Amino acid sequence: MAKRRRRKQNSNLPKWVLSAFAAAAVVLSVITFGGDMIGIDTSFVQECMNFIDRILYGGPTSPAPTLPASGELKVYVIDVGQGESILITTEENSLLIDAGENDKGDEVLDFIKQLGLTELDYVLATHPDSDHIGGMDTVLENIDVPGGVFFGEMPDDLIPTTKTYEDVLDVIEEKNIPLFTAAAGDTIDLGSGAVLTVLGPVDPQAADNKNNTSLVTRLDFGESSFLFNGDQEEDMEEMLVQSGADLDCDVMTMGHHGSSTSSSQEYLDAVTPEYASISCGRGNQYGHPHDETIEKLEAMGVEYYRTDLDGNITFTSDGETISVRTEKP
Repeated sequence: MAKRRRRKQNSNLPKWVLSAFAAAAVVLSVITFGGDMIGIDTSFVQECMNFIDRILYGGPTSPAPTLPASGELKVYVIDVGQGESILITTEENSLLIDAGENDKGDEVLDFIKQLGLTELDYVLATHPDSDHIGGMDTVLENIDVPGGVFFGEMPDDLIPTTKTYEDVLDVIEEKNIPLFTAAAGDTIDLGSGAVLTVLGPVDPQAADNKNNTSLVTRLDFGESSFLFNGDQEEDMEEMLVQSGADLDCDVMTMGHHGSSTSSSQEYLDAVTPEYASISCGRGNQYGHPHDETIEKLEAMGVEYYRTDLDGNITFTSDGETISVRTEKP
């Protein structure tokens, strides 16, 4: 299992107060878990837990999976060159995050079918840049997505009119695929105890470019956790940290292909990843990943992998331990 850092408690409170709140949090956690198991609404209990956690640590508790982790969770970071595409599978469900550039749809589709998947339960588009949704129309045309497609909210002046974006919307309409707008706090239950939670953007209307409309999501599976950052830049990272969201994760995807415009030190300190993945193309014109990003990861002792050098990257978790495998196409 990736090492987790303990969050520092509020040292300004008396020890007996800290102990009392910590004990209450344990009791509430048990009530929440039991309520989820039998289908009782535990939202009020969760709010109480968040209140206690804000006092103890300054932020809300991490989302709890609906069931104990069972089987294996796999996170595939697919090598799509200068773009990004990530496939998540559990014993019960599958979810695709992005699908690379316009010419990468067939490659993503082949990767999915080689795993024996005949449908995708969900598809999530982090933001409408072509290197993230360019291949999505091809994927959606050739495989069923019964759970629907998720986009994030965008300011009116950032909604694209590109053929790439319109092609994706056309396929969704033609195949009558459910379409949803995801927002911070939304969750997708992937079964087997895995839950994907939308953390950001905290305020999508504050975005000044499409990168900053990126949906940022956290995946929890037992004791393992993953953070998917899309192309969000430092401004949105700062808002996410200030929101009190639980960002501490075992594995993170580096924002904007390892660009220096993302992955601030403050953000990395909040995430404290054990592993990181960087989706980028060999010899790309942007110089991704930037030296500044690599230097930060190495200074923190983060074990990182790059699609341009390592090919496809697979993280496998049994709910306790995480293993990594790479495979060049």
